[in-house]
Amino acid sequence: MTTLGTAPAGLFAAAPALLPRHARTHVDAVVSDPRPPRLLVIGPAGSGRTRLLRDLAARLTDGGRAVVTAEGVGDIVDADDDTVVLVDDLPRRTDAERAAVATRAARPRAALVVATAPWPIADADAATLAALESAQPPVVLGHISHADVVDACDGAGLPLAAHCIDDVLELSGHLPWLVGEALAAHDAPCTDESGHPALREELHDLVAHRLRTADPALRDVVETLCLAPAAARSTGAEDWAAAGHAHGLLARNGRPAPIVRDAVRATTPIDRLVRLYALPEAGRDDDEVRVLLGGVHDDRLAAALVRDGDAEIARDPRRADDLFRAAAEAGADAGRIAVRRAQAAWNARDVDRAGALLDAARLDEAHPDAEHAAVLAAAVWAARADMAMASAVHRVGSETPRALAHATIAAAGAADADELARLAGIPAARTVPSAVAVAHDLLVRGVRSTLTTTATASLGDLVRATEMYSASGTDDPIPELPAVIAATAAIATGEPDLAASVLDGAAAAGHGGAWALPRLQLWQAWVAVQRERPHDAESALMRARPYVTTARETVMAAAVTVALTRRYADASALAPVWRRARESVLRARFDLFSLLPLSELAVSAARTGDLATVQPHLDEAFAGLARLGSPPVWASHLHWAGVHCSIALNRPDDLVPHARALTAAAPHSRIAAVMAQAGKVWTELLTGRVDADAIERAALELAGVGLAWDGARLAGHGASRTEDRRVIGRLLACARQLHPREAIAPVDTDEVDADGPATRATDMLSAREREVAVLVVQGKTYAEIGESIFISPRTAEHHIARIRRRLGATSRSDLIAKLRLVLDEGRAR
Repeated sequence: MTTLGTAPAGLFAAAPALLPRHARTHVDAVVSDPRPPRLLVIGPAGSGRTRLLRDLAARLTDGGRAVVTAEGVGDIVDADDDTVVLVDDLPRRTDAERAAVATRAARPRAALVVATAPWPIADADAATLAALESAQPPVVLGHISHADVVDACDGAGLPLAAHCIDDVLELSGHLPWLVGEALAAHDAPCTDESGHPALREELHDLVAHRLRTADPALRDVVETLCLAPAAARSTGAEDWAAAGHAHGLLARNGRPAPIVRDAVRATTPIDRLVRLYALPEAGRDDDEVRVLLGGVHDDRLAAALVRDGDAEIARDPRRADDLFRAAAEAGADAGRIAVRRAQAAWNARDVDRAGALLDAARLDEAHPDAEHAAVLAAAVWAARADMAMASAVHRVGSETPRALAHATIAAAGAADADELARLAGIPAARTVPSAVAVAHDLLVRGVRSTLTTTATASLGDLVRATEMYSASGTDDPIPELPAVIAATAAIATGEPDLAASVLDGAAAAGHGGAWALPRLQLWQAWVAVQRERPHDAESALMRARPYVTTARETVMAAAVTVALTRRYADASALAPVWRRARESVLRARFDLFSLLPLSELAVSAARTGDLATVQPHLDEAFAGLARLGSPPVWASHLHWAGVHCSIALNRPDDLVPHARALTAAAPHSRIAAVMAQAGKVWTELLTGRVDADAIERAALELAGVGLAWDGARLAGHGASRTEDRRVIGRLLACARQLHPREAIAPVDTDEVDADGPATRATDMLSAREREVAVLVVQGKTYAEIGESIFISPRTAEHHIARIRRRLGATSRSDLIAKLRLVLDEGRAR
């Protein structure tokens, strides 16, 4: 670039004449045509109209034609038809001159060349333009291409690098006068490869000068288009696009050239910037203007930035946080900004940051955002798996329907009976019913109903609350999502299909906003486990896992993983999975709405001999349920887990209180009645009594309330306690029906004759034999194979013998080697 003390070495001494190739082609055709020239030239200011007319006049004169450049009416009227009359800038001519031009244009053999701007075109001139266009296509100027610049540079013997041409065209928006000025200001030779910032600076003054000489109304529109495009559109600036283009400041579509936008931003006074940015309809999507206003303290600017942040908080919480920080710099209330930044952090799933921002805010009760801060703080504590703290936050708060609903959820989750009673006595402030208000009302009613011994209406209220909450479109933080509460209550009352439907509908409807989706997916995974759909569970878990960051979600993901492992993997796989889950259990606290995953974790811990890790959580949960009166909806599954823990640890005495609790709840809860009866049958099994009818009936009833795995285990346990082969076969068939294991490899038939032909080794094994083969390769014993797929050890031995004969295996190691080949072939198919 140039150095101080030297004159700039411009590429061109002055702005070059830049004519598009098509314009030069038209001019050549006119000059070579023996007929009287008739031509219309249309182009905005700075496009080269006047220069084209001068060049055309010179070429026509050199060719022997008479040429007159019209200076008045006489020049037009007195010229004969063969004399070429050149009329520049038609819209600025007097009425008499334009009338004379129209008269001459109406004579088909009269030579006439007219140049005009594309706007405005008066009705009186329309006939003139139409007559000239009928004789020769018009020369339309206003857009310069890469090839046009190359031609100009080559013609001047001044080649320019391709990237320089591209930069010039990009910053000038291909507008002819700006391209020309950029080329004149461009250094020769050029050493800039970084966007030509110095060239941009040189052009700012030229653009600013042209803006100052423009009509004030047009200048205002161009500035608004450069600073707040949406505001310009909302005030009808598109009507000025033609005027801006005619003045050489806008492209034909009304878009400012980049250098025009930069010049406006560099030269517009700060107060004008603030006024434009603060327009309510601006809808800013360009942060560069905000950067220009950095450090400016102005109430209008602060309010606009807060408004913009609120608009972005659901769609792009990180950008919203940037806007809120800028609002604070502009003088917005610090407490107000802290709450909004905490909301943005929550929406970005950064729960700890949201909590830290709220802690730093320390708002008093009189602050306008105190209620929202409390709602958010309670949700943060709930996400940290501490519903007791969430309830404590809501003890100091307002009495709006939202605040009371959130406080009720938190108090119920924390099993705080005293707080629930206090909240029941507070009348909610009257408001106009809205979808979210109705959702809160139904939610409170549904939650309270689940805490009674007769909870028949609770599911309906909770399902409707979920639908209304989704319909409201709210993304407010909340201690627990209505969909999760409804799904949990549905599972707890033996309605897993309803739970799945509620969660699927909520996820599809954007229930709770973007932050809520991972939690919904985790519960979808949980429900899929209960419905014997392991692949759906794994899929939902995988979708949620990248967004699992809080203690509540971490322990939920661990519970789903443990549940899948306990049901679908071999026994040896449970211990390492439990060890990985153990840390999340130690970090969490379980509330009323997380008793289902706690139940699963307790049973798995008992099976691995580590119930001591979960016991404090169980004690706390039972104590909380006792404070609430042991409502059957929430207590039954936890007592059922207690039954299984007692069986796993071979502690019959520990089973008694859980059995009694289920029996006491049976008159008020169908699922408790089923559990009580199944517990009785299981107890009898432990004493050696095997009643096949009672076992099968209890197993099927368990499956009917969403406990198919437990029913299968009961039937399988019954089969292992008898020597009657008929009873064994019957109970094992029942177990397989309730908990079918999916085929290990694709098959075309269930059985293949051992002596029949086979084109592949995998076709030699039936579906059941493939299941056995997988377990053999894993090193399972006959007993372990039987326990895994609900067959007796004797049947497992029989299957292995048949497999060995079919494959011709001579030893166990030979059998395992051949089975690996068979299974690999099956997977390849």
